[in-house]
Amino acid sequence: MKQENKTQNPQSAAVGVVNQTSQPKPAGPNHHTNGNTFDPNKYMLKLPKTKKVNLPNGQVRFEQVETDYLPVAPRIAWFRKEHPDWSIITEAVMLADKAVVMRAIIKNPDDRVIATTQKKETEIGFPDYIEKAETGAIGRALAMCGYGTLQAPEFDEGDRLSDSPIEANGTNS
Repeated sequence: MKQENKTQNPQSAAVGVVNQTSQPKPAGPNHHTNGNTFDPNKYMLKLPKTKKVNLPNGQVRFEQVETDYLPVAPRIAWFRKEHPDWSIITEAVMLADKAVVMRAIIKNPDDRVIATTQKKETEIGFPDYIEKAETGAIGRALAMCGYGTLQAPEFDEGDRLSDSPIEANGTNS
């Protein structure tokens, strides 16, 4: 299942349609179409989140807080507004045992890969797990390009740091 989605309709990605007939819109100042900028704050949601708090006495407490989240649909709209001629390509990497791994690739008009991400979902988690994985992969790829990055929960490492912390003296811990 490989597709290239060049339309402005994010729904076409979910139905497996390849549509290369839409024409890019001319970009205005700062490469924004119609000369307007996209305001992601208009689409921001507040989601509950559990935050781990380390107390001075060594104990741990968990607090319920709210965190900002920019849904994938506005990220797609924002991306299309700024880059109407770029591509979002999705494909199933693995589909078996009621689970799927979807890949999303974002390419510029020169066919240069800007971001590649994957997302796994299962039928146990979501009855529409294939669509959910595709949307998640697209959301991650867009976040890699800066669309909703600060509000993307998948980039919140919490206590699970992805890289090696560097101490003040410059040595790895």
